[in-house]
Amino acid sequence: MQTGIFNMKIIMCFEKTIPIVFALLLGMITGSFLNVVAWRIPRGESIVLPRSRCTSCGALIKWYDNIPVLSWFILRGRCRNCGEHFSFRYALVELITGLLFAGIVLKYGAGILFIRDAAFLSLLVCVILTDIDHWIILDSVSIGGAMAGIAFSILPGGIGILPSVSTAAAAFLLFFLIRKISKQILKKKPHYAIAPEGHEDETDEFQGGMGWGDIKLAAMIGAFLGPSATIVALFIAFLTGALTGIAAMIAGRNKRIPIPFGPFLALGAAVSLFFGQEIWSLYLTIGLNY
Repeated sequence: MQTGIFNMKIIMCFEKTIPIVFALLLGMITGSFLNVVAWRIPRGESIVLPRSRCTSCGALIKWYDNIPVLSWFILRGRCRNCGEHFSFRYALVELITGLLFAGIVLKYGAGILFIRDAAFLSLLVCVILTDIDHWIILDSVSIGGAMAGIAFSILPGGIGILPSVSTAAAAFLLFFLIRKISKQILKKKPHYAIAPEGHEDETDEFQGGMGWGDIKLAAMIGAFLGPSATIVALFIAFLTGALTGIAAMIAGRNKRIPIPFGPFLALGAAVSLFFGQEIWSLYLTIGLNY
């Protein structure tokens, strides 16, 4: 009898563990692909051909040297052909994406909405990579993501098409108004903002206080998350962005040099995906008590 119970516990443990492990592996593979996307698309390169290669010597990377996370440690972060160093960020992106996918299963299970949440998190990771490196949020990510979010909203258990569309539109409008108001304020200080290195020919674009990429990204977040979770996401984004800006100025950074806002929006959206409802409920509870 005890043996049977023990065996049942083992089977139940495997049934719970296997989806998590699968999600972790799938996420690490996806993270590897996102590294390719973030590197190639801003440079106008195909994400399909050629195969993964060393950016220094151009040698194609063998399949056994292209295992997410593991290969970086086996090769000690260097190209097998030329010995050039590979940034640890590649392995870190793979690992974080894997953990995010596993987190979805832990939080919500391995149902059909896993596809929606995994797609959303993948888009957010891509936003962070391209905005930090190139000050770009790809339209294929923001606009395409907004369309995907609306499509996912009609799935069983989804947020519904009306909340998805209306929240996307409201978030877009909010950020558009912020941009318009900021431009009016900054008109009194012509060329106040200093374009980051490498973007000197886009100085005018940095005078708006809010980039078009951020505006379209806000719409994508709204399409995926719906009203309350989007409010939480934007609150976290503005709070962490403000605190980072203050810390940067205290550290001596020139306040006229902008900081990309896309990563903060992505962070807020990811946190809200996992904990948005709990944070919103806590806010309502506190609000009602006052």
